[in-house]
Amino acid sequence: MSKNKKDKHSYVEQEKVVEPLAEEPQENVCKTGETEATQAEVTENDSKVNESEVGVEAEITTPPEDDALEKEKEKNASLIGMLQQLQADFDNYRKRNAKLEQEAKQKGIFDAVKSMLPAFDAVSSAKKQITDENTLKGLDMVEKELLNCLDSLDIKPIETVGMPFDPNLHNAVVAESVEGIPAGRVIEEYSAGYISPNGVVRFATVKISK
Repeated sequence: MSKNKKDKHSYVEQEKVVEPLAEEPQENVCKTGETEATQAEVTENDSKVNESEVGVEAEITTPPEDDALEKEKEKNASLIGMLQQLQADFDNYRKRNAKLEQEAKQKGIFDAVKSMLPAFDAVSSAKKQITDENTLKGLDMVEKELLNCLDSLDIKPIETVGMPFDPNLHNAVVAESVEGIPAGRVIEEYSAGYISPNGVVRFATVKISK
């Protein structure tokens, strides 16, 4: 009886001892799994951080060849802009000089012709007073040559008698009523006027009807 109690008590103790020994490995396995998972997570995070740092470094760091190429492009664009500006300035300078040259040439022609006009007026006045036919023929020839000289300079006489009065061409000094002639017509020329494509050299002095 005593032995049976002892054996029963001994069995309970063995059972108590075995029970914690059976649970301990499971707890260790769980802890080991958690540790491995944590280490894997830390490794993955470190890998992401390293990749991020590499990406940032790649974005910040520019190859020296690209920098040099970009600088050359900017330099070339600047030089092209300067050349285009110089070309535009030269074209404007050339056009301005051509215009000034044309104006100076025209002014020289006008001045030369104006200095000759008294000779034209003298020939025209002489023709009105001389009655000798031979002398008149000679004056006609001189007048014709003078007009040819003016024509070579693209200067022509302004039409007067019988034409409507034009204040842009005619200078009216006398106005009188003439039967059968409508008002505003040129009825007599006192001095000839001359015109060129660039403007009036001299206005014609005339008498008009009213």
